[in-house]
Amino acid sequence: MRRVRTLAISIGMSLLTTSSALATPPSPASISQQPTFPNVVSRLNNKISFGRGCDGQTDYPHVSKHVRLTVNVEALTECPGKEVFITTTISRHSWWIFNETKTVSGKGFQKIKVNVALPCKWKSGQAPILYVVTSHHSDSSGAQQNTETKASIKC
Repeated sequence: MRRVRTLAISIGMSLLTTSSALATPPSPASISQQPTFPNVVSRLNNKISFGRGCDGQTDYPHVSKHVRLTVNVEALTECPGKEVFITTTISRHSWWIFNETKTVSGKGFQKIKVNVALPCKWKSGQAPILYVVTSHHSDSSGAQQNTETKASIKC
């Protein structure tokens, strides 16, 4: 009897989960207001500090001046005298999901900079496309921090 009740509860919970997946997608305006990582910096000029003297920074996504028809972003992690790591992901927003994402990781000593780009999919007459970039910065002693930026771009 106990197994039957547990099975019934499990089936009921899975049905609730499945039905929520069929909900209407949120509007792009509500997505941009959702909370992101704690301690996130969204300005090019500011760096987030973590660990002992370490800094992380993520640039705004922008139309590349070097590679035609791409949206580019740079991110960097700096930590004096330590090995540093960075993972940066750029995502192109389409309707209510990110339909294309690219991630680049790197490691180095004291300073590492990565560059990530996606092809531009914007067409004349369309609304600007939202690009969201997140970076995870860390050092060899385990200190870590996240940064995030976003921009709506016509390219």
